[in-house]
Amino acid sequence: MKKEKKTILISLSKHFKIVIILFSICTIIISLYSTLRYFKFQNAYIEKSLDYYSNQLVKSVTEAYTSYENISYNIAYSKNVHDYLTSTTSGDSYTSYQSLRDQLSNARMLSPYIVDIALYGNDRRFVSLCGAIENYEDMAKSISDTHFSFRSLGIAQINMAKCHIMSIPIYSLEGNQDNYLGLLFLSIDVNSLLDNNINSNNNQYNPQIIFTHEDQLIYGSKSIYHSLETKNTPPKKETSLDRKYVINEYTIPNINHTLYVLINKSIANKQLYEISRQLLLYMISLSFIFFLLLFTLYHPLIRSLNQLTSYMKTIAEGDRRIYRKGYVIKQGIIASTEIYDIQRAFKNMIEQTELLNRKIFDTYTRMYELEDNARKTEIAFLRSQINPHFLYNTLTMICGMAAENDTGKIISITEALSRIYRYSIKGTEKVPLKEEMEIVKNYLMIQKERFGDRFQIEYSFSESSLYCMIPRMIIQPIVENAIVHGLEKSLEPGRLLIGAGLNPNYGYLAIWIYDNGVGMSSQKLESLREKIASSQINNSKNNGEYKIAKDAPISDSIGLLNVNSRMVLYYGTNYTLLLDSEEGVGTNVQIRVPYEMMLGSKVI
Repeated sequence: MKKEKKTILISLSKHFKIVIILFSICTIIISLYSTLRYFKFQNAYIEKSLDYYSNQLVKSVTEAYTSYENISYNIAYSKNVHDYLTSTTSGDSYTSYQSLRDQLSNARMLSPYIVDIALYGNDRRFVSLCGAIENYEDMAKSISDTHFSFRSLGIAQINMAKCHIMSIPIYSLEGNQDNYLGLLFLSIDVNSLLDNNINSNNNQYNPQIIFTHEDQLIYGSKSIYHSLETKNTPPKKETSLDRKYVINEYTIPNINHTLYVLINKSIANKQLYEISRQLLLYMISLSFIFFLLLFTLYHPLIRSLNQLTSYMKTIAEGDRRIYRKGYVIKQGIIASTEIYDIQRAFKNMIEQTELLNRKIFDTYTRMYELEDNARKTEIAFLRSQINPHFLYNTLTMICGMAAENDTGKIISITEALSRIYRYSIKGTEKVPLKEEMEIVKNYLMIQKERFGDRFQIEYSFSESSLYCMIPRMIIQPIVENAIVHGLEKSLEPGRLLIGAGLNPNYGYLAIWIYDNGVGMSSQKLESLREKIASSQINNSKNNGEYKIAKDAPISDSIGLLNVNSRMVLYYGTNYTLLLDSEEGVGTNVQIRVPYEMMLGSKVI
């Protein structure tokens, strides 16, 4: 007998407390979840903003320095520069000097960030637009190898501006190509260049820019640069810089400089804290209003129900004076329509007891009829699933065992038969595959007693498949069909294979029943497949009502058609039985079921 489920009685006041607690928990969870989601969104937004801004900045700086390199090469290998550095007379030198000054002035106008262009010859000839020879001479003397491309020489103060000095060597255009003539210097106002790029992007997170060459800081904060040097010292570890900034690192290819772009996380975190604070205030305000409204509506309801319960208990104890005197439920300012309806209904219930008794009697009569109809339906269901010949053969076998006084086998066979019938008429519509297979094994145990060594049974189940949910009693009819129409008719010892596995590509459970019995001819197989397809069409046309044609050979196919019909009713026309058979070889029947897993008391 099934144990009755215990009912937990909870007063409405406790309900009220539970609702408040659950609402508070939900409020906290929603607040935390919203904050976390916003935090993730904000971080993703910062990273995207940094990537976009960094790419724009790197592109702009690369283009700028590429143009400076082109300007430098155009000047260094121009005729004016060559004439000036190779002139031998003072007249020629003066003329070429004036032409060179004009060329340098025109070149400086090509970019607003070029502060000075200077020329320093190996014989100390010097030309500059605004800088003194002292600014460049030390740099020129520090160069030991004059075979280099466009490169950085560091930072210098030129014309009251902090400039990034770029240089290229100058060689003779005629004669000996290795004749070194001097150096060309290009002074770039790197502060204005990068500051204008920062301001032009209007980034709300105020990015920090660090521009370096080898171990020298070209632009940016010295403290951040020292932190970057510490961070890049192996082994790399998370530093305070990582926790404070989002960092992107780039290399400017044509000058081999490194550009760091950093965004301060604290700005975004400050916004996050402010939004979290506002969200928390909104939640607290909403909770207070909700609790106040809930108390205003709940308290009169609880008080009214207590009064009504007291009246009912008084009448149930046999004291009907309160009924004759009348009773009124006082609800207060805010009244519940349902309480008044309950009060009137209770009064009418007392007045019409006899009428209600007759209605109850009629109700019980109808319930009995429904139960009787349900019992008849269960019997019809049983008959459609369990072959009467199987029952007849089993009882005959039990009689034979009784004649031989084989009590042990009689008990085991009877218990197995009892389990099969009890399983087929009671329980939920869907069961785990493992539970279904227990009944199949009971059925096969009976058949093995009958057929002896006529066939062997093999099982092949994946561990995960045993807990998948399938309709009740869909495997036994297929197994019975395999024995009766396949193995029993074969003269050779047979083999019955039952297995199941998951198909991860299509998300269904495949169950197969294979026997190496007599099999079917191609004509019979095709005919059976047509009947399955026909029953599928009839199901859809008759709103799920299964009908078998009058001329259908019931003895050969009723079990398969019943199972196929149930599968279509449960899962639709994509889950019909799959049949494969060859005469003299065997038959394979496959059942496909959508993947459903039992987890605790729930199906997932």
